[in-house]
Amino acid sequence: MIYALLTIVILSLIAANVLVNSTTRYNVSSRQVKAWKEALYTAEAGGDVAFAEVRKLVTTGLPFSAQFVADGWTVSASPTPGPAYVKGPITFGQNNSLSATVTVDNATSTNGFACYRIRSVGTAKLFGLLRVGMDDRMNVTTKGDSLIRKIDFKYDHFLATYGDGDGNNTKIQAVSNPQITRRIETVAVPQWSFTGALKATDSFAGPGSAGVVDSYDSKNGAYYFAANNPSDPHYSDATNGDVSVGSSSFSQGGPIYGNVTTDGGNVTHASANVSGTIDNSVPFSIPPLVEPDTTGYLPGIGSTLNVPPGTTPSTPAQYVYNSLSGGLTINGQNVLPLLPNAGKPAETYVTIVVNGDVGGTITIKQGVNAKIYFTGNLSAKANNLVNNNVDGATGTYNADGSASINYSRAGHMQFYGISPTGGSTQTIDITPPGNVWATFYAPGADLSMVGNPDIFGAIVCKNFTGNGNTGFHYDKQFIGGIPIDYQVASYVEDIR
Repeated sequence: MIYALLTIVILSLIAANVLVNSTTRYNVSSRQVKAWKEALYTAEAGGDVAFAEVRKLVTTGLPFSAQFVADGWTVSASPTPGPAYVKGPITFGQNNSLSATVTVDNATSTNGFACYRIRSVGTAKLFGLLRVGMDDRMNVTTKGDSLIRKIDFKYDHFLATYGDGDGNNTKIQAVSNPQITRRIETVAVPQWSFTGALKATDSFAGPGSAGVVDSYDSKNGAYYFAANNPSDPHYSDATNGDVSVGSSSFSQGGPIYGNVTTDGGNVTHASANVSGTIDNSVPFSIPPLVEPDTTGYLPGIGSTLNVPPGTTPSTPAQYVYNSLSGGLTINGQNVLPLLPNAGKPAETYVTIVVNGDVGGTITIKQGVNAKIYFTGNLSAKANNLVNNNVDGATGTYNADGSASINYSRAGHMQFYGISPTGGSTQTIDITPPGNVWATFYAPGADLSMVGNPDIFGAIVCKNFTGNGNTGFHYDKQFIGGIPIDYQVASYVEDIR
C-alpha cells in the first residue's frame, strides 16, 4: 500500500508538472494568437482612418497637404520623395493595448490626379513573461517562433532590417513592451466624375423628337452616325449612349442607342425606343461638387489668357475669375524649337475657377486642355463654345514633340458646375446655332438644349431636357475628369 501510495504521489507530481507546463504554454500561445489577430484588425482600423481622410479631399476642396495638416497629421520623413503625412499612435482596445501608426503618400498619379498609398502598422502588446510558448530553437540567429510570429521582445525587428519599408532609415529601436506587429498597405485611387454617357439625378426628357442619343470613339476620328448599321466597323462603339436617371422621371423623344436605367420608372421597350437593356431598379446618387481651394491661383484678367509653358495634367496653370460672362480666349503652347515637330500645337493644361456666370464666346486653341469651374450659370450659343481641337488628336503633340494620344476633342474642354447651396438652382443652357464638343459635370444643375445643337462628349446633371432635333453623342474615349470619391484598389499585407 505504501509503494502504491508513493507511486500515485510521484505520478501526480509528474501530471501536475505536465499540466502546469501545458497550461503555461497554452496561455502564452493563446495570448499570442489573440494578439496576432488583433494586430491585423488594428492595422486595418488605422488604414480606415487614413482612407476616410483621403476621401475628404473631394468634399473640402483642399489640396493633399492642407487637408492632412488641418486634421492634425504631421509631415513624415519617409517614404521619400514625399510628401508624406503620418498619424499615430492611434490607440484602441482595453487599457490602450492596441495601437496603429499610419503613413499616407501620393505614390503615383492617373489623369493628373494622385493615387494615395496608405501604410498602416498595427501593434498589439503582449503581457507576461518573455517567451514564445512553443519552439524557439530553430536557429540561434533567426530565433524560431519569435521571428515567425513577428514578436518583438526587446527591439523592433522590422525597423532594424527594413526601416520605413523601402530600406531607408534602418535603426535599432527598443520596444516598451513585448509586442506583435502586422503591416498592411492599400492604395486609394480616384473614382471619376465621368464613367458613362449621360447621368441625370432627378429627371430626363429627351432627346429631341428628331434627335438621337448614341456614342462613338474619338480615337477612330470624327463622329458619324453608325448606330443603325451592324455591318459598320464602328458599330460596337456607336451603341453605348447609355442614359441613367436617379428617379422614376423619364420621358423620351428620339431613339436612344444604348442602355437605360431608372430608379423606380416604368420604362419598357414597348413604351420607349431603346436599343439596349432597360432596368428600372438602379438607384444611384452623385455627391455635390465643391469649389476647389484657390489658394495660389493667379487672378484672371482680360478676355485673353496666354497659358505659360511647362504645364502638365498634374501641374496645370491655375487662374480665378470673378466672371466670364464676356467670354475668354485661351492660347496654349507650341513644341519648342530643336524638338521634333517644333512649332506645332502642344498639349497645354489650365484650370480656371469662375466665381460667377459663364457666357459669351469661350475659345480654346488647339492643344489646350481647359477645366472651367463656375459657381453661377452657363448660357451660350453652341457655336460660341469654340473647341479648336480635333477628334483623333491629329496635328497636336506632346511637349517633347511626340504625337499626342489625347484623342478626345470633347475632353479638352470640360465644364464643372459647382453645386449651389441654400436650395438655389444652377442652369446650363445651350442654344442654337452650332454644335458643342465639351463635357459638362454639374450635379446641381438643370441642363437644357433647345433648337438643333448636338453635344459631343459626356454629361452629368440634375435635370436634363432636350427638344427639337437636339442630340447627344457620348465619346467613349473620354473617361475621367476629376475625382468625386476614392476607392481601395489594392490591399496587401507586408509579411516581412
